[in-house]
Amino acid sequence: MVTIDDVRRYALTLPLSYEALVGGRVKFRVGRIVYLSFSRDGSVMGFAFPKDQRDWLVGGDPAKFMQPDRGDLRYNWVLVRL
Repeated sequence: MVTIDDVRRYALTLPLSYEALVGGRVKFRVGRIVYLSFSRDGSVMGFAFPKDQRDWLVGGDPAKFMQPDRGDLRYNWVLVRL
């Protein structure tokens, strides 16, 4: 199973990437753009992903991948259970 610490070790090696704590949630950004976010309990990770391919990803393994909340559907975003 992947943990926040596993992701952190990789994410912080990316150029200009940094970690932020927003509303009790760990997020990784480049500038002001969030490209990774974790649920408060660390069981779900949201990540940047093209909207036009989201149905394909979720449909390929719906036990692992999920659509984002309704309010986030407009963004290039998808969720994965860790």
